Amino acid sequence: MQRRQHQQRQWSQIILWTVLIVAFIAGSVGIIVHEALRPSKTAAEQTVSIARQKGISSASDFLTYNRQHTYYSVSGKNAKNQAVYVVVAKQGGKTQVLKRSAGTSKTAILRQVWQKDNPKKVLNIGLGIRKHQPVWEVTYLNQKGNLCYDLLRFKDGTMVQSIQNL
Repeated sequence: MQRRQHQQRQWSQIILWTVLIVAFIAGSVGIIVHEALRPSKTAAEQTVSIARQKGISSASDFLTYNRQHTYYSVSGKNAKNQAVYVVVAKQGGKTQVLKRSAGTSKTAILRQVWQKDNPKKVLNIGLGIRKHQPVWEVTYLNQKGNLCYDLLRFKDGTMVQSIQNL
């Protein structure tokens, strides 16, 4: 009888320690993920704030562009209810407001990349500035799983640069 009670206590302690260890690991992973995502969340909040200062309402669709310089952008509507993109340079905070009707939409650019390259997976699309011109950057994995970049003009969607099979 005492032996059985002793074994039950041992199993109870093992279960308790296992639950405590799993809870500790889950909590630690949660903290690590939260800290890792903080810079992106902060950048998004700052970009939305800048867009609102420029008179943009309902800012959404946070995008990141990373080439020689980093740009953050959001889409929204201006005071005339026109759809716009607000592009903000990470360094210096220089801001450009682009009417969506003056260029190629994010959806059209993605459709174009899918039709041309049939990627296995699109990793990122961002709107940024290259040589004083707004451009779309699409990062994707091709069918072989190799990393590829396409840079397309915002104005008309024409290819500026394509880097394949990195």
